[in-house]
Amino acid sequence: MSSEMNKIVNYLLNRILGVTKRYSAVLQAGDSKFLPNFSINKNRSTSLQEHKVVIGDKCLLGVSVFLETPEAKVEIGDRVYMGNSSIIAKTGIILGNDIMVAWGVTFYDHDSHSLNYKDRDMDIQQTYADYLSEKGNYLKNKKWDVVNSKPIKIEDHAWIGAESMILKGVTVGVGAIVGARSVVTKDVPPFCIVAGNPAKIVRQLENNL
Repeated sequence: MSSEMNKIVNYLLNRILGVTKRYSAVLQAGDSKFLPNFSINKNRSTSLQEHKVVIGDKCLLGVSVFLETPEAKVEIGDRVYMGNSSIIAKTGIILGNDIMVAWGVTFYDHDSHSLNYKDRDMDIQQTYADYLSEKGNYLKNKKWDVVNSKPIKIEDHAWIGAESMILKGVTVGVGAIVGARSVVTKDVPPFCIVAGNPAKIVRQLENNL
């Protein structure tokens, strides 16, 4: 098949899937659907030659995915609903199966900046320089090795309430519920409800698996 024909086929497939060609990072395993606000955004230094976003079967997704580094990877299992929320990954964010994520939720697997003010001062200067020299790509030369990052994992059957924030290194256990506007900084045990800032256990749920 000619390269021109390949382009046409890929374009048609992407149109059918509801995902434009700029989402070539997506590897789909099944019949998932994308809401109008679904997007994948990347640092322009991040190659999308390999699949960075893996999506399972029968998902309905309105999430914005931000791939901060070439190493970042996002995995979404089967039958996951995500409203208008954000996934911001430097390392990795994994969602299991049968998960519900409301609108306004943020998954953030890193600190964004160093805890050392000298590094942050350099970030400001580099951001400004990159904006001027890299056609607006102000993260082009960001120094990521001074930024703390740990993967996030959301296990099966979890429910993440509206406007919650799930921070680096957190695992939300099987069947757990995160109350609306919670800030989750520590692991959430299976089958419990957490709420607040920082989120704390407010109720234990029955394990009926």
